[in-house]
Amino acid sequence: MDANKFLVDYIRPVLSEMDMFSAPAEKLLLMTACHESGGFRTKVQDGGGPARSYFQVEPTTLEDLSDNYLRYRPHKIRVLEKFEGEGDSLAEMLLDNRYSVAVARMIYSRVPEPLPAVEDNKNMARYWKTYWNTHLGAGTVKKFLADWKLYRPEGYHE
Repeated sequence: MDANKFLVDYIRPVLSEMDMFSAPAEKLLLMTACHESGGFRTKVQDGGGPARSYFQVEPTTLEDLSDNYLRYRPHKIRVLEKFEGEGDSLAEMLLDNRYSVAVARMIYSRVPEPLPAVEDNKNMARYWKTYWNTHLGAGTVKKFLADWKLYRPEGYHE
């Protein structure tokens, strides 16, 4: 897998099917996946941790999304359910690319702050750090931007 294939085969179609497409959303998801997966190197957290998918979503994050956001928005539950993959556990379901894109979009959709402008890479990175990685996470804006430069599709919203 590479960034362009993931963008074309999964991010764009899923966001369109969810009726949640925007250029900033597409780019933020692609940047997040590029960074979190180490350039689409892994869908399972290094060291066997709980995070799964190219977005490195932990099952507890998905549970929190369901319990504290989606349960109050039944229309969004139905949207997400359309993408549920095969699997006996949340961890297994998160390995499905379509489902993980839909989950990642839902996670970002619960943020009240608008997405940064598509050309504003630095604020995209700050948005990711604030709302995805959090102040407690080990990720940095600098590394996020370096990974984006390294793994982004050629010519894509530099």
